[in-house]
Amino acid sequence: MPTRERKDVYKLPAGDNTLEWYGKAVAKMRTRPATDPTSWSYQAGIHGFQKENPYWAHVGPVPSPGQQTEYWKQCQHGSWYFLPWHRMYLAYFEQIVAKTIVDLGGPPGWSLPFWNYSDTSNPNATKLPPAFIAGTAASNPLQMPAAGQYPGRRHNFVEHKDVTLAALRTLVFQGAPTGVPPGFGGPVTGFSHSGKTHGDLEHLPHDMVHVDIGGAMGDPRTAGLDPIFWLHHANIDRLWQVWLNLGHSRHNPVDTAWLNFAFDFHDATGTPKALKVAEVLDTTKVLGHGYSYQGVPTSPPATAAAETMFANKLFAAAPGDLDDGMPPEVAAATDTSLTLDRSNTTTSLQLISSGRKTGSLHRFNTALPGLVGATATANTSHVYLNFENITGKGVPPAYDVYLNLPDENRPDDAHFAGALPFFGVEAASSKDSQHNGSGQHYVFDVSDIVSTLKENSQWDPQHLKVHLQPRETPEPGCTIEIGRISLYVK
Repeated sequence: MPTRERKDVYKLPAGDNTLEWYGKAVAKMRTRPATDPTSWSYQAGIHGFQKENPYWAHVGPVPSPGQQTEYWKQCQHGSWYFLPWHRMYLAYFEQIVAKTIVDLGGPPGWSLPFWNYSDTSNPNATKLPPAFIAGTAASNPLQMPAAGQYPGRRHNFVEHKDVTLAALRTLVFQGAPTGVPPGFGGPVTGFSHSGKTHGDLEHLPHDMVHVDIGGAMGDPRTAGLDPIFWLHHANIDRLWQVWLNLGHSRHNPVDTAWLNFAFDFHDATGTPKALKVAEVLDTTKVLGHGYSYQGVPTSPPATAAAETMFANKLFAAAPGDLDDGMPPEVAAATDTSLTLDRSNTTTSLQLISSGRKTGSLHRFNTALPGLVGATATANTSHVYLNFENITGKGVPPAYDVYLNLPDENRPDDAHFAGALPFFGVEAASSKDSQHNGSGQHYVFDVSDIVSTLKENSQWDPQHLKVHLQPRETPEPGCTIEIGRISLYVK
């Protein structure tokens, strides 16, 4: 069987029927019982499930507790398994959809398209593809039906600032044990259904796209029910290959524990299957036939010249991005936990002295200019803003984060540090057999912001303030508590 090509959904040629057949397959899979591994509900349950959630209310009998334990609620988050697990998940889903299409009388070889919302050459890139918003939920299988008081989707677009590709600048796949830095693919963990520290790519754009769309997509326990979920994750999977192709020492982990870890799924016939991480690293060999992505080589370019042509220079590593072997040091932190409410919140960070001779305060105050870019040197530092032990209930909106904002009523991009998506925070706050309920940990690299502010004489390390602003009014019952906010220097 030839290698499939997953295509950009916005570049499908006129007359292409990829999405038409996808819709027909979705409709057919929705008619199958949730106990059928090839049904829409079963596939969504693999990612996450919450019996009492309104989006699951329409589902009839569900698999037995034993079946659920083995196959449902398996998605890997806050983990170095985040990328390989979702690659396996998409591969089997694609196989099931392709067989369903053939069974319906459609063409063989269907492949899952991807939604490249970061494509700056496409003015519509951040909008949901038209096929997913046309008509009504009753007439269009690619719509997401509403559930009770919850919308099918909160928005039909994502914010431009939420789909930037800063994660591609990260050189190391796995994060540090402390979560600082978090790594491109996430920290070293065991099985991690609701992990703590989200890696750079998982944080942005992955988590932000989920919460921007909202509705079922806004919660990992329901996200797989939305047909756009699969195109979003195809793009995240594509970005993993893009990252590898950028070179400059980027590579996958070589640890045996990572390579040999296996996960359970079902194939298109409903037969139980298991895949090891090592079996999905080459996309052209996944499940035998493999796949590639439109416009993306399936292996890193062979020559420096080819690499330069392929890679946007924005993502080429500066010397200061290289690991100097020094662990990060905390320079400042809040001294109490912080509860977010329905309005803006500002808190101060207290400077912390360091016992290291070349400690964090010295580095923090003297080594910031020229953190990245052409003026960087091997001794430059990175500054990380950390949000630790985030716990909560409900599905809160994203909160924009600003550092040392002069006027709290007038947020500006010069002080914008990033956004907190809180994707899956309720599940990460619940203690069970899979995790300890300590919540989430998000890390922002604010090196560029701090450097710019310092060069413009707008930076005072003695007065460190973090401003958090909800993008929407939280729903009643939503609660968020941040255990600590800290600033690290490496």
